[in-house]
Amino acid sequence: MTDIIEHFAQKVEKKDEKTGRKKEEMVFPRYHQMDVVHKLLGDVRTHGAGRRYLIQHSAGSGKSNSIAWLVCQLIDCKRDEKTIFDSIIVITDRTILDEQIRGTIRQFAQVSSTIGAVTGQSDSKTSQLRDFLASGKRVIIATIQTFPYVLKEIADNHRQGNFAVVIDEAHSSQGGKASAA
Repeated sequence: MTDIIEHFAQKVEKKDEKTGRKKEEMVFPRYHQMDVVHKLLGDVRTHGAGRRYLIQHSAGSGKSNSIAWLVCQLIDCKRDEKTIFDSIIVITDRTILDEQIRGTIRQFAQVSSTIGAVTGQSDSKTSQLRDFLASGKRVIIATIQTFPYVLKEIADNHRQGNFAVVIDEAHSSQGGKASAA
């Protein structure tokens, strides 16, 4: 129960579609959400960085919440008394998903200043991504289209870093040069 209260239970702001008014509501994890977060965190604590996982959620099963709970707990995930990841990078393939996951993570995060959301025009997105990586922002949220412009720089300047990369809608992002890189 304390794990649910400490790591999962959230008070979030929801907008009523009919009236446009905002109201607060408590969100608790469903079993499959808590189970997947616990399993991923356990494996990361055991094996450290460098492994790949594929999680399947059906439509309406709370994928955004699962991602937000995972990301917020990966920030402080430790192995041998050391933080495992320098940054957690959340990648989406569409702007609407980017806005949704960004909003969910911001509401779930204990300290919103740890989150860097890459937004704006393509030139400023690339600059923002560079700045967030250089400054060690704990959570970075971006669309996959932002990465081709900074891949070489990431490889050159951040080779020693450990990053958790969480890809939302991975199945629809797995074609083309951007996903291969």
